[in-house]
Amino acid sequence: MKRLILGILILFSITSCHDISKPAKPKNLISKNKMIDIIIDMSMLSATRGFDKKKLDSNSISVKSYIYNKYNIDSLQFVKSNEYYSYNLEEYEALYEKVDDSLKALKQKFQDIQDAELKASRKQDSLDKLIIPELKPVKGKINLNPDSLKVIKKRD
Repeated sequence: MKRLILGILILFSITSCHDISKPAKPKNLISKNKMIDIIIDMSMLSATRGFDKKKLDSNSISVKSYIYNKYNIDSLQFVKSNEYYSYNLEEYEALYEKVDDSLKALKQKFQDIQDAELKASRKQDSLDKLIIPELKPVKGKINLNPDSLKVIKKRD
């Protein structure tokens, strides 16, 4: 009895997936480049929502409505375009590879900026250690009293 039920379920599964037709091209199809930009923005905003949800909520930012307003699209247009592109898996995978490459490039750009800021901060810390305390500027002038000159001679 179990084998009969299992056989019937497999038969229904195979026949139900047989007649999948290609969706019709929507009249207001979103271009591939615009679709890539939309998916990139959605990914970044979703990551931001996971990182600092309170900030988005306090500013009343809805990810979907922000995207729809920014790209001047509506939800139905996005769903229909996404459905159309996702039918051809090779093209859809290529689209997502471009999204992935763009996100990696953005991540590297921000990492480079962060590294440069850290390097500049370390360089400034090193310079601060080299300045002789007696010669530090006081209200825009260098303190050159006789005691500070003795410190300079001792260090030379």
